[in-house]
Amino acid sequence: MKKFAFSLERVLDYKRQMLEMLENELLRLEEEQMGLELQIEEKNREFGVTGRALAEKMSRGLQPHRIAAYQGYLEELNRCANLLLERRRAVLERAEAKREEIVRMNGDISGLERLRDRQFAQYLALGRKQQEVLIEEFIGRAGVRAG
Repeated sequence: MKKFAFSLERVLDYKRQMLEMLENELLRLEEEQMGLELQIEEKNREFGVTGRALAEKMSRGLQPHRIAAYQGYLEELNRCANLLLERRRAVLERAEAKREEIVRMNGDISGLERLRDRQFAQYLALGRKQQEVLIEEFIGRAGVRAG
């Protein structure tokens, strides 16, 4: 009996490679998200520190052009933080789409693996059947020679 060969083995290998690529892309997106989180925290911290410094200096008396400079800087920090939040939202959306692709790919792989397992079980059953036939033929021939 010839060796078992799953006809869709190449497809299964390809899907596994694609799954690995998708998982790597998801990791990269998660790392990017964490980096954005850190940048957002830094901008918020800087905004708080600068806001407190402005309030303190205003309480002691600060020239209007200096107040305007502080306010401009605070607006820029706020704008940067909002841009980072938007980038983080986009990364989260892309990561969620990747997760969905990974789930679909896992389903495809599982389906192919189940098909391979069923075909292998059929192959083994056929092998057993062929061995039984050979044994019966051998016993039948041995009985004819002995009789």
